[in-house]
Amino acid sequence: MIKIEVNATKTEARLTILPDQEGEPKVSAGQLAGALKLNNIVSGISKKNLQDIIVRFNQNPEQPASTIIAMEIPVRETIQHQYQFHFSSGKNIGQLRGNDKIDYKKKGTIRYFDIGDPLLIVTLGREGAPGRLVDGTIVACAPLQPLIKYSAGTGVGLESEEHRLLFKAETCGRPLLNNKVLSIENSLTVDGDVDLETGHIEFAGPIRIGGNLLAGFHVISNSDVTIGNTLSGSVRTRSNLLVRGGIIGADHQKIAVAGDLACDFISGVSHLQTGGNLNVNKHIINSRIVAAKNVTCGEMITGDCWITAFNGVTCTELGSDQGSNVRIEVGGNKELKGRIKKIEEFMEPLTSRSFAIIDQMGLQALIKKDISLVPEASRAQAEKLFQQYATLENDISRLKHKKHELEKMIELGLQSRVTIRKRVYPGTVIKIGQELYEVKRENNGPLEFFFDNREKVITFEYLR
Repeated sequence: MIKIEVNATKTEARLTILPDQEGEPKVSAGQLAGALKLNNIVSGISKKNLQDIIVRFNQNPEQPASTIIAMEIPVRETIQHQYQFHFSSGKNIGQLRGNDKIDYKKKGTIRYFDIGDPLLIVTLGREGAPGRLVDGTIVACAPLQPLIKYSAGTGVGLESEEHRLLFKAETCGRPLLNNKVLSIENSLTVDGDVDLETGHIEFAGPIRIGGNLLAGFHVISNSDVTIGNTLSGSVRTRSNLLVRGGIIGADHQKIAVAGDLACDFISGVSHLQTGGNLNVNKHIINSRIVAAKNVTCGEMITGDCWITAFNGVTCTELGSDQGSNVRIEVGGNKELKGRIKKIEEFMEPLTSRSFAIIDQMGLQALIKKDISLVPEASRAQAEKLFQQYATLENDISRLKHKKHELEKMIELGLQSRVTIRKRVYPGTVIKIGQELYEVKRENNGPLEFFFDNREKVITFEYLR
């Protein structure tokens, strides 16, 4: 009995001869050739294996014999070029927030790449080769698609390795792909408004908005932010903020700027904080503002306003003849005094422990680090106590230095001034340090309110 088996890929055929109890025990080449033809095995036939199996079976016809009778070359599949982008140039419509609802404002953070970050990895493919089956069929391979030739533009480097091309950032910023040229742009520019089309903007580098930042949207950056028109949304930046128009208050709005802030006007803002100076070309109306340095207003501060600025406030008019609720605080030291108190509380146990070691070891022994000067009862642990005392003194010295810095800030705060170029109206409240002063009558400027350290009161003087 002759049995032929073909594998799944049809590239290999196995011939097996089984003992036949009823027929002629021996087999011939003609019988095997007929069986191969009957099973459509016409290519890759091994004449050597054919002769070998005939000899083996005819020498021992009681045992089955088996061999690979035909073998052909399988097709070598083409490996196409692979392009692995580490950034997305497409637009995200929003983020799923549950119940199959999409938040169209949240479109994700725009990634800011550092030097050395990979932008694109191209893994080169290889051409395939056609194969042949044992039934004689030729199997073609897919053609290798042409390589897309990307090039390195501004801020992008190209490294060529075996079977691979690596595009890397050579400067910090966001990657752009334009006409197959990869480049790095340090800043992010939005030509129009920040709205549903753009979603929130989150980018580590400088951000330039050509239009408005609408209410309900936010911009977050580690660098400078520039807004070409009005700001009604929220901003958080670790650097400076420039608003070429005004800042208009809105629900849930928060503006936090680590550096300086400059704008045309401020109206109805309830949460604005800057770690530097605030410069306003025109007016400030109905707003709550905290500035770590100076607030300078080109025109009037009026309405329901509460402005805190450590270094001082300058404006043309303060309050209103129609009645207003303006409160100006400069040189605020309540927080500073609280920090000094915490330092003193922290220092107290350290100082007590330091004095205890002095009593135990002796001051001279600690200064000279001489164990022979240490009382005999304390010598066993002298080295450990030397180290403890040095650590304590270092910590106490550091805390004293910080306390001294805060005390100097309180002194400087009492030198802060509120300067009015033209007029201050009754009802305005001025606070310098912990002292309060309420303006009782209209005064024409230029004049300046300050803390009289000798009299311990707030007063004012006219400027020439």
